[in-house]
Amino acid sequence: MSTGKHTRFTKEWKIGLVSTVIVLLFVWVCFFLAGKNILSSENVYYAVLDETGGVNLSAPVVVNGKKVGRVSSIEFVSETDHRIKMGLGVKKKYKINKGSVASIESLGLMNGSGVVIYLGNDPEMCMSGDFLQGQAVPDMLAQLAPMQATIGSILTSLDSILANVNAVLDKEAVGGLRESLAALHGSMRNIESLTAHADALVKTNESRINKLVANVEGLSGVLNGKKDDLASAITNLAAISDTLAQAGIGSSMRSLKESLQQAQSLLTNINAGEGSVGKLLTDDTLYRNLEKSAHQLNLLLQDLRVNPERYVHISVFGRKEKASKKPPLE
Repeated sequence: MSTGKHTRFTKEWKIGLVSTVIVLLFVWVCFFLAGKNILSSENVYYAVLDETGGVNLSAPVVVNGKKVGRVSSIEFVSETDHRIKMGLGVKKKYKINKGSVASIESLGLMNGSGVVIYLGNDPEMCMSGDFLQGQAVPDMLAQLAPMQATIGSILTSLDSILANVNAVLDKEAVGGLRESLAALHGSMRNIESLTAHADALVKTNESRINKLVANVEGLSGVLNGKKDDLASAITNLAAISDTLAQAGIGSSMRSLKESLQQAQSLLTNINAGEGSVGKLLTDDTLYRNLEKSAHQLNLLLQDLRVNPERYVHISVFGRKEKASKKPPLE
């Protein structure tokens, strides 16, 4: 029997339709949480790792910072090989080169850990079911775990330091700190006063300073104008220096130094009484002998003056020598 063109859904139809939608949604959520998206087609690649590294099912799979899939399965390689075989479901529109590396890394504090695929350079693409090279990067928190004891001791030391600081900062210390700040404020005022005096001094002697600057500029201009002459003078000095260097001044100075050293050694020997000259200058025996000889020569001259006949005898008739009546020599 015809029900007519305007067919109305009964309450049972509506309940059945809603129930069906709920069941389908529930099934989709279950598969999605299991790492499989039944509404989208994807390629599944595998990576063998030593451990999961904190990655769970449905964890994101990322290429160049963009999410391209999810972890679809996590299981042992075999009953005897307990390494982890991880399935990576990647949407078919994203192609993965052969030689790519699947790395377990931390994706941030909010996202947790995931799988980062570093694409290879091979132009050939992987097929669904191919294996990627797997590696695990230690998490930052895992790296800080061995330092936990050290960090705890540092925090304990900081707590002790803060307690000591609180003990030091008593009323007297705070008062002393305030006095120090007041003294510092006074010093700053003095510096401001000195700066003001310096400004006033500069303003007072502004004309002199300007003249001084003008003189310096004039001198600089003169030097700039005479730079060719200065360059020539420097060249001449360099030439003179080269000439002196070639003239053997160094060897002459060394010879002079050696001569002075020899003269000093000779004077030292003379002062020590060594050699003829040293003995002549330091020993008074020669002086005494000379003085004695001079005295005897003086006596001889006196005797020659008083008794010349003793030394010069002229006898014509051969008469005998008469005794001298002159006084004896002194």
